[in-house]
Amino acid sequence: MKKRLLNLAAVLGLFLVSALAFAQLNSPGTGATAAGSDVERKVKTIEEVCVHNLRAINSAQGDYWGGDEKKGYARTLQQLGPKGDGILASALASGRESFYRFKLIPERTNSNKPVMHYVLLARPTNRFTKEQKSFYTDETGVIRFTTQNRAATIADSPIN
Repeated sequence: MKKRLLNLAAVLGLFLVSALAFAQLNSPGTGATAAGSDVERKVKTIEEVCVHNLRAINSAQGDYWGGDEKKGYARTLQQLGPKGDGILASALASGRESFYRFKLIPERTNSNKPVMHYVLLARPTNRFTKEQKSFYTDETGVIRFTTQNRAATIADSPIN
């Protein structure tokens, strides 16, 4: 019951953040001089939603594992979604949410061995500015980013 309430709270939180981002993305600009700053503000909002989603996936991985070393982490986002353990909302479990594509990469192990390490990447589906961030995280929960048009790596700077 507690897990389901936590899931409901996470889904409602994601819905609220996504709704705010959508509203901000669809708000009219204030003229040509503000157009650049308006795009930057919208991209910042999209990035904040992405970071929130990365944290939700990391949290879902922790819930899925539950400290059972025989179970390990999920191998796919779908295992965390409604057709799996029901920890993530279907949109996020699909790997595409709020202008980002999420890719879960489990460590290479035999299918009968648990996954003890994973990498999670998030890249924009469309880059609105050349400074738009791509993100990297893993089971440590540290989120890293790059503004280069590539996947972020463990060597990139952590977010503040």
